[in-house]
Amino acid sequence: MTTTQALNFKQLSFTNFALLFSLLPQLTTTMAAVTESLSHCSSSDKGPVVPTTPLVTFLERVQEAALKTFKETNFDPKLYVDLSLKLNFSTTEKAFDQLQKSANGSLSVEGLKGFIDKYFGGAGSDLVYVEPVDFVPEPEGFLPKVENPEVRAWALEIHALWKNLSRKVSDEVHKRPELHTILPLPEQGVIPGSRFREVYYWDSYWVISVSVVNVKP
Repeated sequence: MTTTQALNFKQLSFTNFALLFSLLPQLTTTMAAVTESLSHCSSSDKGPVVPTTPLVTFLERVQEAALKTFKETNFDPKLYVDLSLKLNFSTTEKAFDQLQKSANGSLSVEGLKGFIDKYFGGAGSDLVYVEPVDFVPEPEGFLPKVENPEVRAWALEIHALWKNLSRKVSDEVHKRPELHTILPLPEQGVIPGSRFREVYYWDSYWVISVSVVNVKP
């Protein structure tokens, strides 16, 4: 990127951030309203939500066993707390406790892999892709102001990620929430991507911020 291109991009960044911060009071009010609305949401239409604390505690046990078995080079701690159950909790926990252990209390690689494949769904399988209904390939709010073609192309690539990262909670989570650690959210959302497969509340603020900035007046 040339000096002129860098300056153009820098000016674009400052312009967007200035607009973003000018909208912060409005965004704060919006987020407060969203939080208040969520606090009054009822799950009566979806059935009772069973507390997942025992499931999380159990998954942490599986996580510890995986670290001892697979060692740090083949271990991602986040993977195990993202797993969902195929069968009910008590059956899965009992099967885990009955796994054959060595003299030092560790599990075999084959035994633990077989257990995970049999009793757990894949990490991230409780979220499914959904087409965002309001996605616009070329946002009209800021794109016409980007004069540099390279920066414009880069901006479109980044913007396209919104479409690729759109997800909703699967119907299975709503039917059997006790088998999952993810909350049965009623609406679709945007995930960070890669191993971060779920919606995080601290990302939601900035997703709304960027969306508001790009809305055509």
